[in-house]
Amino acid sequence: MRVRWTWLTLGALLLAAAGAAVLVPLLRSATSGEPATSSSLHLLACAQQDRDDHCRRIADDRAARTPLSSVDQTDATRFAERLRAAFETHLGAQCQDGIDACVFPQPPTAESLRAALDKAALPGPVVRQVRITDPAPLGATIYAIRAGAGCVVGWVQAGAGGSPQVVGRLPGGTCLPE
Repeated sequence: MRVRWTWLTLGALLLAAAGAAVLVPLLRSATSGEPATSSSLHLLACAQQDRDDHCRRIADDRAARTPLSSVDQTDATRFAERLRAAFETHLGAQCQDGIDACVFPQPPTAESLRAALDKAALPGPVVRQVRITDPAPLGATIYAIRAGAGCVVGWVQAGAGGSPQVVGRLPGGTCLPE
């Protein structure tokens, strides 16, 4: 009888240790903002334009960014929804559900985009003409806002914009390349 209780106790201890080995990293990632200990695959659809290698720049940009935890992703998505509402309210844009692309009645300038983001009190907006290192087509206007631990980055060209993307920050902590 005593041997039986010894084996039951040993089995219970092993089961508890195995459970802790699995649960502790998951709990730490959920409460610390650290990425969970799982990997994910992100697909990128991009329509390449003549003489503009922006699809490669977008892929390279995504690869350089820090991953977001699910909590940080949710927080940043709320900022993206506020950005979309600012485009509708201040620039008359027609935006699809969620954070999909918006169509503007008139192509917004960098100044009008910046003013709309400022009026919506979105943090740290950066708005500029696309540079050769930016994740957008040449000739477009790119914008980015800080969104908690992440960023919301998008672009506008000829009255239509690419969907604002919720992404992590670049290694220097910025939302766009310097």
